[in-house]
Amino acid sequence: MTLLALENIRVAGLAGAGSVGTAWAALMLAKDMKVVVYDPSEGAAERLRAGVEAAWPALRALGSANQAHPPFEALRFAASLEDMARQSDIVQENVAEALEVKRDVIAKIDSVLASDRLILSSSGGVPPSQLQAFCSHPERLLLGHPFHPAYIVPLVEVVAGEKTLPAAVTLARRFYEKLGKHPITLQKEMTGHLSNRLQFALLREAIYCLSEGVASADDIDAAMRFGLGPRWAVMGPLMTFNLAGGDGGIEQILARFRTDVEGWWSSLGQPSLTPEVCDSLKAGAQLLRKGRSNAEWSAWRDRELVDFLSYRNAHPYAGDDPANLGAGAAREVAR
Repeated sequence: MTLLALENIRVAGLAGAGSVGTAWAALMLAKDMKVVVYDPSEGAAERLRAGVEAAWPALRALGSANQAHPPFEALRFAASLEDMARQSDIVQENVAEALEVKRDVIAKIDSVLASDRLILSSSGGVPPSQLQAFCSHPERLLLGHPFHPAYIVPLVEVVAGEKTLPAAVTLARRFYEKLGKHPITLQKEMTGHLSNRLQFALLREAIYCLSEGVASADDIDAAMRFGLGPRWAVMGPLMTFNLAGGDGGIEQILARFRTDVEGWWSSLGQPSLTPEVCDSLKAGAQLLRKGRSNAEWSAWRDRELVDFLSYRNAHPYAGDDPANLGAGAAREVAR
């Protein structure tokens, strides 16, 4: 089977215009793509346009958007899923995270979308092999799971199903790279994929410590902001673990502290979202908001992420370019 070449993918179809679909629309418009959207909910078109407008300053600051204002002339709304699919060179599905909802949407898209065109799902939990069961052409379906806000955060998880063509994985990665994303490819289907599993493991322990009164919500978040977060922002947990062993690296850590690490794992909590725990979470969130709305916090988050990613773009990860290992010393000499 031959898939549509990347250079011929000019029109992206979006099924669903919630927060994820809106983020994809903003990013795709910034990258000079035409976008056709289907969302039957009342006021969807107005909300999407407002969301794109709100995302545009961040896209401009990151250099992702060259135009001063969103090119809404490149945005169209379709009358049906089938109408959207017929107009599209590629489709990104963004509907509710429920198999019974995705079943009908995926089946309708697959029934009319040309067989050489990819169907990508933003699903954060439904495995692609389950979605492929609703397709006549399952070999072109896979996941492209973004992270919020998707117009800023570069990561996208590419997950193939049992019947996905290797060429479809390659094309999906190239498509996301063209949008300025950083795709990672999972080699195995797992509930929650990869990044959600990592973040929910940390969230589980944060909730447990809050419910057990170990620390306040402010101090639990501060542990991440002033400790783990800065390290994990420049390197992942596995490299951090390796460097904890000094010159001896992970080999020394495993030789000396293997039993201790296993002991810490065994002591981790298994909280349940009981009414009492939910009350603790709500009270903690109220404390963390400091009297400001979530909309104000979201706007602040976007500004800070733009500044942080601009810094990261100017300081590439040393693992991607080993020459950067000496960059810190060079900057020190320059001072």
